Amino acid sequence: MSKKTIKGVKTPSRRKFFKAAAATGAAAAATVAMPNIAFGAPKTLKMQAAWPSGANIFFEMAGDYAKMVSDMSGGELKIDLQPVGSVVKTGEIGQAVSSGVLDMGHWVTAYWYGKNAAASLFGTGPSYGMSSQEVMGWDGVRWR
Repeated sequence: MSKKTIKGVKTPSRRKFFKAAAATGAAAAATVAMPNIAFGAPKTLKMQAAWPSGANIFFEMAGDYAKMVSDMSGGELKIDLQPVGSVVKTGEIGQAVSSGVLDMGHWVTAYWYGKNAAASLFGTGPSYGMSSQEVMGWDGVRWR
């Protein structure tokens, strides 16, 4: 059989088709793979701790966490750390986070004991008669 061509009509080429398909696929993959990041003002989250500011190991740990988040995000995510009682009472931190008044809370789940007695199982270990600071110091020595 001989190929007949009609004058003025272009016959499709497989090579051109695959080139166009590959280019379209690459463009689609690049579009999907690129994250949609909007650069702008840093996002600030409000976090209240259940501890007073100053010389308090727990508030210091919360401050260290806030600094790490800021450093790891390149300053795009900041945490506004508030001491105890600045927005809500200690026992209300969990509910304030749940309702959106606060973005984050730094407290012990045992403070929810009034809502559910089992909450103390998930945040309070045995202290063996020591204060909270002594327990933290003993814990650090024990794991070294």
